[in-house]
Amino acid sequence: MIDPTARCPTWLIDRIRESGGSISFYKYMDLVLNDPENGFYSTGKLNIGKDGDFCTSPSLSNDFARLLALQVVEWFSDLEKSTIDSESFSLIEIGPGEGTLSKDLIVAIAEIEPALISKIELILVELNAGMRERQEKVVNNLNEINCRWCTIDDLISRPVTGVVIANEVLDAFPVERLVFTNDKVFRQGVMLKKINDDYFLEFVDLKPTSEIIQFLKASKNLLGIEFPPKDIPNRWVTEWHSDLPIWFEKLSKVLINGSLLVVDYAMESKRYYSSMRKDGTLVSYKNQEANINILSNAGLCDLTAHLCIELSINYALTNGWKFLGETRQGQALLALGLSKFLYSLQHTSGKDLSSALNRRESLLRLVDPMGLGEFRWLAFQKDNNNDLILRNRFLEEPIN
Repeated sequence: MIDPTARCPTWLIDRIRESGGSISFYKYMDLVLNDPENGFYSTGKLNIGKDGDFCTSPSLSNDFARLLALQVVEWFSDLEKSTIDSESFSLIEIGPGEGTLSKDLIVAIAEIEPALISKIELILVELNAGMRERQEKVVNNLNEINCRWCTIDDLISRPVTGVVIANEVLDAFPVERLVFTNDKVFRQGVMLKKINDDYFLEFVDLKPTSEIIQFLKASKNLLGIEFPPKDIPNRWVTEWHSDLPIWFEKLSKVLINGSLLVVDYAMESKRYYSSMRKDGTLVSYKNQEANINILSNAGLCDLTAHLCIELSINYALTNGWKFLGETRQGQALLALGLSKFLYSLQHTSGKDLSSALNRRESLLRLVDPMGLGEFRWLAFQKDNNNDLILRNRFLEEPIN
């Protein structure tokens, strides 16, 4: 049955026709998010914030960056104290969104450890021109630091030492969707359906690629779970972040020494590949509302899929990264001192009460286990000297 909200925009009709009438879901997701002329990200249609399509942790207030900066400063200090021969360090953000986190991190680092700022270069990795324009308006106001935009391939040609942050970016990587039905596996695709003079989008089952078959075999051995799991319904769908191995491989060539922090939607494999999760993790976001009808509003909404924690860690390990640990965002921010921020609000005067209450609400949203607090923080280290020791305060017991 055709979803009446899944009307296909004209530009996408042409793309699908060029491919013979159907495309893989991976290709569909890449087009609707990243097509240079029509994609949700590349055109700058995306609106992040309390009144936008969705909220990110940095968009609530600068407190997220102030807390994260405590960990970033600690990593930079450890790099300084090590035997690494480097006069300068890089702070790299992958997929910087509005540029808010990068800006707030630099401001916070300058407050915590002023001497570090002269040694840091800010590098933003952004593929979409529409988003870069918005980032430039935010970050170019930072006069005390060198800042540049480049690609991961650019960095591979001139690797650096420093800290890489990937906050809420990997969940928007295009995914392969796998369909299990009647004891067979298919690669989910998207096709055109013409009704009268209108074109609509409809799912179609395609032949799985050799890469998908290999993924299923390797993951079964790695995770110790069946594909598909037992007792699935007649039709069971899940996702595979097929670009993650390549991403970790490339990023391993970007850093000579340093750390990588991934903050994103993620869950353990037993939850991810549960028979109860029959439609996978993929949802769309628009105007603060989540929608499981992921073919609706093509090019006008965000699409996001959770990461599988064990697979992500394995992809990193096999590409030269050392795993430092992982935890939920709520626990990480409490370990970095969020409770102290909340306590300080008790001394707010009457005239500042309204702003204090707003700040308190934002802080609590960062650790809400039903929302942003459920994000997972995964930390990795690259060490070409094999003697680098990085402290990880965010993995310690919460500060009272």
